[in-house]
Amino acid sequence: MWYSDRLRATLWRCRIFVWTAAWLLPRTERDGWRSGQERRFWHWCHFLSESGQFTAQNRLLIARACWQLLPEAFWLRFDRDNFRTEVRSLVGSPFILLGALSVAVMALLFGSGAITATRMAFSAPVGHADRVVVITLNGNGINGKYSRTRSDTLLDLSSIWAKSNFADGMTAFSWGPGTLLLANRDLPIATARVGPGFFHTMGIVAEHGRVFTPEDAQSCPACVVLSHSLWQRELRADPSIVGKQVVLNGSPHTVIGVLPANFRLISPGVAVWGLIDPAVLFTNFQRRVGAVALLREGATAARLQRDLSDLTESAGYVHPSSQLQAVTVATQVRRNLVSQLWFLALAVCCAVLVVVLRLPSNGFGSLPEHTGARATWLGFFAAKSLLVLGLVALLSWCVVHWTASWIGGSAYPLSDEYSIWLLLPLAIVALSWSVYDQQRRCRKCLRRLELPVDIGRAGSVLLNWAGTEMVCPQGHGILYLPDSPANWMDQGRWSTLDDSWQELFTSNQ
Repeated sequence: MWYSDRLRATLWRCRIFVWTAAWLLPRTERDGWRSGQERRFWHWCHFLSESGQFTAQNRLLIARACWQLLPEAFWLRFDRDNFRTEVRSLVGSPFILLGALSVAVMALLFGSGAITATRMAFSAPVGHADRVVVITLNGNGINGKYSRTRSDTLLDLSSIWAKSNFADGMTAFSWGPGTLLLANRDLPIATARVGPGFFHTMGIVAEHGRVFTPEDAQSCPACVVLSHSLWQRELRADPSIVGKQVVLNGSPHTVIGVLPANFRLISPGVAVWGLIDPAVLFTNFQRRVGAVALLREGATAARLQRDLSDLTESAGYVHPSSQLQAVTVATQVRRNLVSQLWFLALAVCCAVLVVVLRLPSNGFGSLPEHTGARATWLGFFAAKSLLVLGLVALLSWCVVHWTASWIGGSAYPLSDEYSIWLLLPLAIVALSWSVYDQQRRCRKCLRRLELPVDIGRAGSVLLNWAGTEMVCPQGHGILYLPDSPANWMDQGRWSTLDDSWQELFTSNQ
């Protein structure tokens, strides 16, 4: 009959679960537990079958009971109370916390590409960085004439600057937003138009293909060079990309090369480099145009800047010195790095100030009495705070850069600055948690306090105590934290337990 077949099948499934779970038990207890469970399911299933209650819903209850055999057998082998005690001991241990934070920081550091970005930030983007000079028109002045610059004016200025006796290879550049047509979408990118000798002036050699040559101005005006990040991320590092065409700003262009990974100049987000066409006029913001040159032996950027200002003024341009600035690439990299470090330090200091101002009047509560214990307690707090700050700094960098790459497809020029702005609120949260965690740790062993108990009446803070008491799992003491610091009589207190209390904590040690 179908009924007996279904009963027989259910009994076999229950037996399989019982035998499987029994292997989790110690050998001495395995046979007795197995026979007991088999009798239990045999009587249960036969009772339901004989009473006409062997329905789908009851079979589901039997199946759930079978699955519960696995955790039941596990906890019979490993005592649940001891297991929970060990887990609490590990979670509350200061070394486990520092180790977990360190592992998280190292995982983000090596898995996010932050090491490569840091190495590139400290390295020069071009060879001879102390001799390659970037000339811009924005300078430090505020009363300059040029808010926007036409392409013919830029080329005229670069030809005037080329007469200087302090530099060689003067080449103009102009960069701005653009659109690259991919197979499935239009990708917003930053593009640059440069003179034919732009890369040769800086000694840049393409990783694949070649860079521009003076002949390309006539023979290949629609040629482009791709950045390494664009080639790797959007074109999947296609080694045969050289010679193919891409559609940039609605027009086809031929790819002649891919730049090396460490090259970054003008803007880190420039993904496609093309040639300036003298026949095509355009205007651009003055902060996006300029020129590069190579200093001659004995020349300095300051002397070149004065000479270029004189040449520009002699050519009839008004107030050129307020707009012209010449800086070596090495100096530019150093300034950008210093400004970012100062910005980062400012964000951290603001976060620390906000957290300090938000501390209650009793601060961390009672500190350890002995100098050595106090130094250990404060050292642990400092190490924990530095690790959480490092963790949120990496998280900020990853979130902004990954979001920019996901939305825009390439590195956004201000990603690092936006990362620091995101770091500020995250650092406040991280430091607040660090203070909160430190307040609730033992003053002797630095373990997390347990068994919080409400003391007093909620809201009664004028003449009565109202707060929370927590105890060290090792029996070192009891901490009382008030619900509110409004009453000076109700402050955080740490009470050390003497040896007479140790018998209550023997099982936890």
